[in-house]
Amino acid sequence: MASIIPGYEYDIFISYRQKDNKHDGWVTEFVDNLKGELESMFKDEVSVYFDIDPSDYLLESYDVDASLKDKLKCLIFIPVISRTYCDPKSFAWDNELKAFVSIASNDKFGFKIKLPSGNVANRVLPIRIHDLDVADAKLFESVVGGVMRSIDFVYKESGVNRQLRAKDDDIIKGTGQILYRDQINKVSLTVKEIIESMKVSEAHAVVKEKEIQIKQEERKKEPVKEELIPEERSESE
Repeated sequence: MASIIPGYEYDIFISYRQKDNKHDGWVTEFVDNLKGELESMFKDEVSVYFDIDPSDYLLESYDVDASLKDKLKCLIFIPVISRTYCDPKSFAWDNELKAFVSIASNDKFGFKIKLPSGNVANRVLPIRIHDLDVADAKLFESVVGGVMRSIDFVYKESGVNRQLRAKDDDIIKGTGQILYRDQINKVSLTVKEIIESMKVSEAHAVVKEKEIQIKQEERKKEPVKEELIPEERSESE
């Protein structure tokens, strides 16, 4: 499925460590809920790349450039930031996160997108599922070139550091605890704001290109003015 904006393979690329999905399928559940929320926000269908199929795992022995070149050509990159994601030795870190930042920084939109509010957002939208060590947070920020502005799915309770699950909404009693369904909504709204801003930018670029083409065509139709050559004076003069 192609992107909403022509020229891109996907609208969203989900990046995560496989070990963060093995035990309870948290990432799979997140992607399913995100897709459902996006369906209620977009008139067009939003395409999401998520390598849930084990046969599609991208291993170190593969030709990384060939495997990921098209898939990483997306509008928004969502990394699931866990205790293990910020690892320079991991496949997701080096070949997905860093690769996307490089690709997005050099495409027609650039890495940072100006929003209608006047604020600026980058195209990496981090989802944080654990409280991180300071070193890991700084490592992530060094790659994206700014403060980590994540949407958090962290269960808040003294002595606990785990991801917030959808079923927690039914048992949460504390007023300070975030709700899973609210966070999914925040992710979807942010995705919509970024993509809509990119669509407006694309539309303006198309209009400008058409205006340039019209002016070029008009110039071609203009009659060529012949230069008048002054008559040569006779030698007698």
